[in-house]
Formats: sequence, structure tokens, C-alpha cells
Amino acid sequence: MLLNTDNLPNNHRLIYRNQNLGFANQELFVVISDKLLYLITKAPSLSLDQEDEPGLDVYQTEYPIKSIPWFIDTVENKIWRSSKDGGLPSGQYSITNTIDGEQLKISRDMNCGEKYQKGISWKNLSRVPDYSAFGYQEKQLTDEMLLEGGLLNLFKDIAK
Repeated sequence: MLLNTDNLPNNHRLIYRNQNLGFANQELFVVISDKLLYLITKAPSLSLDQEDEPGLDVYQTEYPIKSIPWFIDTVENKIWRSSKDGGLPSGQYSITNTIDGEQLKISRDMNCGEKYQKGISWKNLSRVPDYSAFGYQEKQLTDEMLLEGGLLNLFKDIAK
């Protein structure tokens, strides 16, 4: 079920809202509950008769809150480092882990958002998106969003 960021359930908190850096005309929302992290992007609707909110398409991904420390460690110490500095082995671009019974995958993305931007693809292979009966949930986050947008620091604050 898609969350309404203007009317969240009692045990959910909106903790971040910003332009989704690297993606034109998108806004990123971060919501947390006791057990889940929600990354929600909103963009102008592609089809006005199928919009999720007035004039907007909404894309929501959900991850166990316990996966945040793993995400931080994987990005900083595996994805962003070379193999000689302890990162992933040469030729490997993703890592998978199961946390709270959910299979998660983080991949290096060399074409994230606008053309040729570096970023991260964070997948929850255990959850099907609300807007599709097939596949898995996925959120692309540019390095710019993680660093200059402060998202990685926000995740570190949540993980404390």
C-alpha cells in the first residue's frame, strides 16, 4: 500500500524531503516506522488517468530498518572502494544479503538518473512494487543524492 506523505499512519514519521538529485522533476521522501524504511519518489504523472496523487506518479520502496547499517557499510566499504582497498572484487558490481527475512541487493549503477551519473541501485527482491504484479522493489540513488543531498548522513543518524 502506498503511503500518503501528507497523512501518515500514527507510527510513521517523515524525516526527509528534498529534490531527488540527479533525477529531473522528482522529489524524494524518507519515511520511517519501527520496522521499515520507506524511500518514496514523486514525479509528474505520465498518464493523468492513472496518477497516484493529483498530477503525480508515486514510487515507493520498503526496506527493513535493520538493513540501514548494512547499506552504509556496503556502499562506503564495498561499492565505493577499489578491490585493492578492500572493496568488491574486480568485475563484481553487486552484493546481496538477507536481513529480517528479506533478500536485498545493492549494485553499482553507472547510468543512474540522468545520463552517465554514478549511483547505487538498492533492491528489495522480497517485495513486489504496488504499481506492478511482477518483479521487485528498487530505488536508484545517485552518488550526488547520497553525498551532497545528505541522504547517507541521514541514514547514519537513523542507524545510531
